[in-house]
Amino acid sequence: MIHNSIITTERTYLSTPDTLEFHQIRKLDSDPEIMRYITKGKPRSAQESEEWITKRRVEYKKNGFGLMPVYLKESDEFIGWAGLKFLDETSKIEVGYRFDKPYWGMGLATEITKAVVSYAREKLGIQQLVAVTDLENEASKKVLLKSGFKFLNQAFYYNTDVDYFELNF
Repeated sequence: MIHNSIITTERTYLSTPDTLEFHQIRKLDSDPEIMRYITKGKPRSAQESEEWITKRRVEYKKNGFGLMPVYLKESDEFIGWAGLKFLDETSKIEVGYRFDKPYWGMGLATEITKAVVSYAREKLGIQQLVAVTDLENEASKKVLLKSGFKFLNQAFYYNTDVDYFELNF
């Protein structure tokens, strides 16, 4: 098992961002289908991927929470990332995730999101979480609803229109 496990689920564990390797994020960032709802399908450059990793590490150290790599328990295989971060220059704490295509449609996003929500409430004492999705991302909307979030409205974050969800404890 990779060290620094923070959150565990039945099939996965989330580790601290210092275990992230460039090639892992690069694989996600360079796939137009994976980036469809993040950058409208435009792959990120290698420099943007490196900056993303650096930002996640800094945020985790500063805030005590962040976006973390997700690994399968049985193989230690990297499958994507999930966790918490501040929503687009606000004080609201957002749940986020992104997974490699072979792991779509297996219920992993819901399993992991529920674990992140429990961690936020029980370990961090967070009273409210938010999430946003691309207006067309039906799969993520279902994950959020299954994880206890309520759709509130359409909003404008990250320079685009999004569906906005909240979960209050």
